[in-house]
Amino acid sequence: MNIKKIFGQRNEIIEGHLNELRSKIGLADQKEEYIYAVREEICNACPLKNGNNCDTQKWINPRTMEVAAAPKEGFIRGCGCRLSAKQKSKSSLCPAGFWGEEFS
Repeated sequence: MNIKKIFGQRNEIIEGHLNELRSKIGLADQKEEYIYAVREEICNACPLKNGNNCDTQKWINPRTMEVAAAPKEGFIRGCGCRLSAKQKSKSSLCPAGFWGEEFS
């Protein structure tokens, strides 16, 4: 396992939860809130969304939006993240490439 990747993911999770709290108490600025809302809309339309999570039991082809129950070439597995926090992590990316890097 890559220790840098593990710590990077931990930092993204913490950042997402802190920004989620900032949003709930009204401390996020308008630009941030707009980007968070766009990310939420994208996730809401994604067939991998299962409740508030990205389903790890499904794979998606980002070009065709085809969903599979098993790995296939060109398909990306759902990340398993709690979406309401991940969408608010400025350094996080959708693994299928549907959003990310808006804060770069």
